[in-house]
Amino acid sequence: YSAPIEVLVGIDLEGELAGIEILFYRESYKSIRGDFLNSERFPNQFAGKSVADGFRVGRDIDGVSRATISSWAVSRGIRNSAREVASAYLGEAAIFANASVEDQALSLLAPLSWEGLIDDGLVKPWPVSLEDGSQIELTVAFMGNEKLGEMLVGSEDYSRAEREASNRVSAGTLLLIGIAGNASSPFRQENLALQQNEWTYQVERRRFVYVGSAEEGKSRNKMRFAGAIVLPPEVDIAQPFTLFYNTGIEVDSIDQLEQVVYQVPPIALALAQGRQVPAEFLPDIKDEYADLPVETSLQALLNSAPWSETALLVLLLCVATTAFVLKNARLRWAALLFTFVYLGFVNGTFLSVSHLTNFIKQGPGLFLNDLPLLILVVFTLVTTVFWGRVFCSSLCPFGALQDILERIVPKRWRRTLPQWLHDRALWLKYVILAGLMVTAVSYSELTVFQYFEPFGTLFYQSQSVLLWAILSLFVLGSVFVPRFYCRYACPLGASLGVISVAAFWKIKRVPQCEVCKVCESACPTGAIRMQKI
Repeated sequence: YSAPIEVLVGIDLEGELAGIEILFYRESYKSIRGDFLNSERFPNQFAGKSVADGFRVGRDIDGVSRATISSWAVSRGIRNSAREVASAYLGEAAIFANASVEDQALSLLAPLSWEGLIDDGLVKPWPVSLEDGSQIELTVAFMGNEKLGEMLVGSEDYSRAEREASNRVSAGTLLLIGIAGNASSPFRQENLALQQNEWTYQVERRRFVYVGSAEEGKSRNKMRFAGAIVLPPEVDIAQPFTLFYNTGIEVDSIDQLEQVVYQVPPIALALAQGRQVPAEFLPDIKDEYADLPVETSLQALLNSAPWSETALLVLLLCVATTAFVLKNARLRWAALLFTFVYLGFVNGTFLSVSHLTNFIKQGPGLFLNDLPLLILVVFTLVTTVFWGRVFCSSLCPFGALQDILERIVPKRWRRTLPQWLHDRALWLKYVILAGLMVTAVSYSELTVFQYFEPFGTLFYQSQSVLLWAILSLFVLGSVFVPRFYCRYACPLGASLGVISVAAFWKIKRVPQCEVCKVCESACPTGAIRMQKI
């Protein structure tokens, strides 16, 4: 994500959005996907939305695939700007009545100290005694409203928790769990359970999110760190419920576990439900949108992973590896075709030199919030170090396209470049790679890889005529020269070629190679010449 993103927003006299137009933005994906924020269905869904809506990605707004943070930034900017303009010019409209109610309700809570919030019932201490006499000092607080959550834990921590919750589950409000104390055993989320009436629910890992280290808001210095339960939809927040914590001590029933009864107090309940309450309390109409998060932990990576996509990718990697080890042509073709269709057009999780340039600009965090991409990167690096460019032969969707062309194009069309030209042209991709690396280091705002790598043009359906012309030239070259692009122009293949120099089990040359030349003839990229590979 790279700010700013300029958006034109239209609002009618009823406080509804007439539509939006994204005017300008600078994103690395824009180079290969074209104007992806405008060309997909993302902008169309804002028309007809009320300025009082939440504008929350994953809830009432569908984000753009592979551009989640940009989607959140656009949604938040539209919401905040539209509300400011509408408040100034449509202040008397009924749609803003609840907004003023929210401000008044929060004004009742804002002056309260932490102890005052305890007296109000919003915050409830919950000391949990362990078998050895030490204690986990837990704190429970309802924060099912954006401003309420920011008041308790600060905007950054609340934003992180809300975003992570939206990524994991489709519905549910947040219940803060603060952790402190001198416990000999650390707090564990899986020890929590919730009961209301006859219904008992063990808190799943995906429904417990990290909030932060309690450095802001009213919780500052009141706990060591905090998490939050994303309450299941079955929980009636208007009714009391009981929280249980399993300390490991054997008990005969759940009623003997450490427990606390919690009930959302009237002001917070009104904010969450959007209804009128007694005159001294004023409600909110929405559980609103949160800010941009940063997810860096392994637990967040696993819990937000798209497991169906991950399973399909792992299956593909297994097929490609089996085909490579067994030298099975049918399996290799099965892997190539699946790669071409699924990784290319359907899913888009294929490696590109853009990942390398963005790694230089952003560091390894680029891969740590996308499990399928991380798996593919690790697999590619490991197989390259051990065996060479397995990715290029079996897992590159553009390589698959060139192999398909070689298969269907008549052999009489094939041409062979003069050996002197071929030997020199092989170095071109390394020159391109070096140029891209220098550009990434020296000019971080400049992206030029799309002119040398046609993956995104084809699979992301670029809107650029120039990029389609470049793609056409590479495809035309591949019609006459097998793997033309791989041989002479692929910077990603060049980078893997540099790594494969240190491969443990690369092809060994023997004296008979001077006579045999089978490998030299069979190499799809023409990279073998006599004793040289």
